[in-house]
Amino acid sequence: MRKRFVHLVWIGMAASMVALAGCAARTPAKGPQTVQAPIETPVPTVAPATPTPDVTPSPLPTRPVGTGVKATKGRPIGPIVTFFGAARADGGMVEPESVDKKGIPTYISSAGSGFQLVVEAKPGLSGLDPGRRVFSYLAEDPKSQPDLQILTARDMGDGSRAVCDRMRPNIGGIPAVNPPKFAENKEISEVLNDFACRFEIFLQPDSACTVDKNGEFDFESKESTLQFCMVVAKAWAFPPGNTMLAVRVLDTDGNPGPIKQMRVRRAESQPPKKK
Repeated sequence: MRKRFVHLVWIGMAASMVALAGCAARTPAKGPQTVQAPIETPVPTVAPATPTPDVTPSPLPTRPVGTGVKATKGRPIGPIVTFFGAARADGGMVEPESVDKKGIPTYISSAGSGFQLVVEAKPGLSGLDPGRRVFSYLAEDPKSQPDLQILTARDMGDGSRAVCDRMRPNIGGIPAVNPPKFAENKEISEVLNDFACRFEIFLQPDSACTVDKNGEFDFESKESTLQFCMVVAKAWAFPPGNTMLAVRVLDTDGNPGPIKQMRVRRAESQPPKKK
């Protein structure tokens, strides 16, 4: 009995000690405390992407402002004719039969029609673009002339004096100016407009009226920036024999360039043989 009593007393003392230890653990300690700094866990980061530079837009093409060169007598500053010659109706280029000592080519045509006249140009000393007008006619203004200026020394077709009569029902030919001489007067202005209005304008090599040896559209000269083409129709066919042509082009400021020439030779008609 006594042993059991002693055992119970021991259990009670042990429980009291446990309770006191718990209280001591909950009682804040007196005096200064050392606080451990929190440990920062590094956060993984993603390297920033390399900034993409702004794409600078290509500058829009601008018209040349010119070089400031002034025209003087005997020194034309307008566009240079880079090519003046003939091409087949399908755009294939034709070699001239001959070129004389002055550099004037001669092209052969059996019928006097059914082929193309081709004029190409580039900026001259003025630095300005070749003009694009093929018709600039005002009956009351004797100086109204196109930028493409071309003359023939012999009548083509019926040599009609009507201006730009290139369409039916009043289709007609082109009158002569012999010798071909450029001037600012009513007669010359009418002839220039009558001839030039029959041409079409081509601004890009890949849409030219001519083709290269591979059959690809292209200007005849790599230096050309503009092309004018005219199909020689039967209504304004070349006459038999030799016909001299002269051409020049004005720039956008009206300055004429150097004159270039070519010949078209059509075989003389042979009288029918007598039986």
